[in-house]
Amino acid sequence: MSEGRPNFPLVGGPAEILLVDDEEDILPEYAEFLTNRGMTVQISSDPEQAAQLALSRPEIGVVVTDLRMAKLDGAMLIRRVRDGLPAERTIGFIIVTGDAGAKLSSHDLCESILLKPVDPEALFDAINSKINNNN
Repeated sequence: MSEGRPNFPLVGGPAEILLVDDEEDILPEYAEFLTNRGMTVQISSDPEQAAQLALSRPEIGVVVTDLRMAKLDGAMLIRRVRDGLPAERTIGFIIVTGDAGAKLSSHDLCESILLKPVDPEALFDAINSKINNNN
């Protein structure tokens, strides 16, 4: 950890982070890293379940989702959650993808897009940015 770098979200309170990827083996690694940095993390390898979880838990403030998943892709997950949110609630979204071409085409959906393999520090910084900007 860098000297002077906090190991917790900078502002925005105790927002929970929801990590979504149908590649189950990578979720625990990112969850452990973020938990060790002071974040509360939920994980889901089922994007349909993740959408329901994001809508039902007001504590979730940021959703980090893979773009390409079998049951429901990340773009549809984001749209489903945004469409179901009450007007007074916002969730920040971060897309992770292994497809560099998808990174360019996804900017209209989400401004925070990280290429796989995702550097954990970059993920932490992107989440903090979403928490700090409250979107």
